[in-house]
Amino acid sequence: MSVSPIVKKDFQDAIRSRWLLGLTALFVGLVSLSAYIVRPAPGQTVSSNSILQIINQVFVGILVPLIALVISYNAITGERESGSLKLLLALPHSRADLVVGKVIGRVGALTVPLLVGFILPAVVLAVGPLEFQAVTYLGYVLAVCLLGAVYVAIAVGLSAAVATQRLAITGAILLYFLFVPLWDAVQFPLQIWLSGGTPVWLPLTLEELLRLLELINPNGAFGFIADGLLTGGLYQGQGARLEISATLMLVTWLIALPLLGVVSFENQDLWMRPRRTAPCLFRVTVKNELRPPMADWSADKSTRCVTRAIHVLQLRQPWES
Repeated sequence: MSVSPIVKKDFQDAIRSRWLLGLTALFVGLVSLSAYIVRPAPGQTVSSNSILQIINQVFVGILVPLIALVISYNAITGERESGSLKLLLALPHSRADLVVGKVIGRVGALTVPLLVGFILPAVVLAVGPLEFQAVTYLGYVLAVCLLGAVYVAIAVGLSAAVATQRLAITGAILLYFLFVPLWDAVQFPLQIWLSGGTPVWLPLTLEELLRLLELINPNGAFGFIADGLLTGGLYQGQGARLEISATLMLVTWLIALPLLGVVSFENQDLWMRPRRTAPCLFRVTVKNELRPPMADWSADKSTRCVTRAIHVLQLRQPWES
């Protein structure tokens, strides 16, 4: 697999994105401002975990998925519509190499600003009295990076599976609203339906079913991991199985969506004839004896127009418009 050149190119392209820079600046500013506001009064101390709990509840679940989807929704469709996709595939890269390289490159481009976003609050907090728990802080930052990587994988897989950039951005918007603000609304009808008791054929209680739905949502799975980290009991005690399941669910999202995108991408015909041909720039009437060979005339309409014009210009013969 020749993934490294794709990773390098995609990382450089994504890191220069104005959307990434703008959203990253917003994230860093809000997180740093929160850390500054909740600083303790003189003579008091505050735990870094309490700061992370506020950041986790207010900013992470909203901004990290948004940043990841914005920088990744056009990973494949953007190359396709710009015409550079065929050039990339003409080089010794397979379609699987392209998808994997895009995921790794954009995860790297997202990880850098996330790390910066959590280093600056640490500096702000270091100014005042702070009970800094370095292991928990580092673990939480890595968990946030995993959440961002999952949404990057979802967006790149979607971009590989669809044919146009319009479908990719529509899918990214729908996924964001489904997983972030509307997930509770999706579960509400189910709660009403099962409020009187679960059916006999359903081997789960209502609480277990709602927990399963929470695990399916990447934000919900991340929430279980973050709660375990910030309470000091990750993979320990009664919640260990739930936290392990949440980690496995995030890893499944991270692997499964790019694989599904690769399968769909492999079956697409990138060289198929477009539905709409470009308008003819030259309206040329050529005499029978000056017509190009019949092989040229079997091409599509736009190619025939250009071929006629070039042929007549090369022969330096007048034509009628």
